[in-house]
Amino acid sequence: MPGGVYSEGAHIQAVGSPHNGPDTTDNVLCLCPTCHVMFDGGAIVLGDDLGIIRGGEEVGILRTHPQHVINLDRVRHHRERWRQ
Repeated sequence: MPGGVYSEGAHIQAVGSPHNGPDTTDNVLCLCPTCHVMFDGGAIVLGDDLGIIRGGEEVGILRTHPQHVINLDRVRHHRERWRQ
């Protein structure tokens, strides 16, 4: 979309093997393309309070819509996948 905003749907718990996350709205975040790549690669993870963690440090809080429920079990799965 020329001159407009662009976002992508990012699965919190990856779909497919071996993670087997569902393709449901509670397992999806709406992110800009850069944040989507960073989230998929583990450079960004979320805390249980939906704090955005980058480089081991909380850098903000995820903005959410009241009607979009995010499954915290999916958030934990994603975080554990990338915890080192």
